[in-house]
Amino acid sequence: MQPDPTQPHIAFIGLGVMGRPMAINLVRAGFSVRGFDVNPAAIEAVAAAGVTLAASPADAARGAGVLISMVVNDAQTRDVLFGAGNAAAALAPGATVIGMSTMSRAAVIEIAARLAERGLRYIDAPVSGGEIGAQQATLSIMVGAPADLLEAHLPVLRAMGKHIYHIGERPGDGQAMKMVNQLLVCIHNAAAAEALVFARRLGLDAKLVFEVIGNSAGNSWMFQNRGARMIAREFEPPKSALSILVKDIGIVMGEANAARHPLVLGGLTQQLYHLAAAQGWSHLDDAILIRLMETLAGEPDPRGLGDLSGL
Repeated sequence: MQPDPTQPHIAFIGLGVMGRPMAINLVRAGFSVRGFDVNPAAIEAVAAAGVTLAASPADAARGAGVLISMVVNDAQTRDVLFGAGNAAAALAPGATVIGMSTMSRAAVIEIAARLAERGLRYIDAPVSGGEIGAQQATLSIMVGAPADLLEAHLPVLRAMGKHIYHIGERPGDGQAMKMVNQLLVCIHNAAAAEALVFARRLGLDAKLVFEVIGNSAGNSWMFQNRGARMIAREFEPPKSALSILVKDIGIVMGEANAARHPLVLGGLTQQLYHLAAAQGWSHLDDAILIRLMETLAGEPDPRGLGDLSGL
């Protein structure tokens, strides 16, 4: 599809597993997109789909009316906008930054204030739905922004997501909802790993367990998504690196601790992720949590066994 000249030029920073298909879907929706990623391979992957390649975040942002950030964390977002990336200074006057990464509320509030000082606006819009949701443009997008600002940017968001939720009027409101989601994501991932290891101890076939649970009350989105990767031992290349969930559960627990709010399962789950990271697995898919559960249960790694009929 040819770019629609009536639509704002979009700078897209962060073309990883999630960002790459999101940027491509914006092009398919008629937007002109100029993208940047620190990984040259990621940049090349979107070129064939019509994303214009940029040499830096500032180059991508030059004259753009919208900048979408889909980088890893608070520090990278600050660096893209105000540090070495210097993208905020290159945006068109009155432009909007849409932060779609999972970040801390404190960082989002700070970044929004710094952008406002420059006459720029901020939409807090973290997403959920994984790589499949990004590819199919069916992401859930949790928005913290004034209603008029959200309304003005609905075409952009609808090009990437199916469920657009207006959580609140303030930057940080979207991240608050994302924290609740990530608490469940992290717990469910750990529960899926523990359940599958227990099933093997009981002598059950993992594929049959996966099918039965998929049609029973114990099912969850994470069991379906990560459980499949656990059974297949698909840990690399990662679709969602363990380091991401270590970061996310850290944000959740940091917020809860600051509020003196008890998260019993959250605290236990955070320690499990720390244990997995301590094994040197941070770069692997977060489905690697099944290997941690096997280790805790005294189970061998099935990849070293002759019989792979189970896991």
